[in-house]
Amino acid sequence: MKTASQITVISFVALLLFIACSRTKKEYWDNGKLQSELTYKDGKLEGKATWYYDNGVKEQEVFYHQNVLNGHLMRWHKNGNPESESDYVNGKLEGKALSFDMNGNKVLEETYVDDTLNGPYFLYYPNGTVKVEGYYSKGFFTGRWLYYDMKGNVIGTGNFVHGTGIQKAWWPNGKLKREINYKDNLKHGQDRIYDENGKLEKVLKYDEGVLVD
Repeated sequence: MKTASQITVISFVALLLFIACSRTKKEYWDNGKLQSELTYKDGKLEGKATWYYDNGVKEQEVFYHQNVLNGHLMRWHKNGNPESESDYVNGKLEGKALSFDMNGNKVLEETYVDDTLNGPYFLYYPNGTVKVEGYYSKGFFTGRWLYYDMKGNVIGTGNFVHGTGIQKAWWPNGKLKREINYKDNLKHGQDRIYDENGKLEKVLKYDEGVLVD
């Protein structure tokens, strides 16, 4: 049976070994401000890693485990407002991911499962009004998508199954403005364009996202 003093010595030795294997590396900008602060263990990134702009504002903060992203990732604009935030599990995006403009307004909200878009999707105008509302399933447009103007009026819709379907847009007078066919999230087939009176003006043709006619 180990005595208390033996346990203390063992714990102290273990701590020394951990410290010996771990180190923090700091780099600096030419103006003397901190550029990055990274922690390594056994030569691999471990724990919090932080980068800074040359004005001293934090640029990015992430967490690693054995050189692989694990945990919350946060990025900032140079003015200090948030730019994006997301979460990683074993190097893959997981859960909600947000993006912000220079003023800190949320402009994008996505959902990931195993590094693939899967779940609700929202795109926003700078005033906070929803611009696009939809849903992804395993990376593909799924179900009904809605498109809005800055006042919140619906100006377009999309109906998709596994990324294949039709997207429509309307003029303010309610007349059909555009009708686009999609396959696997790409424009495929006809893209029909109408004038404000509902008269067909032009027909474009796409082949898996490439304009061919």
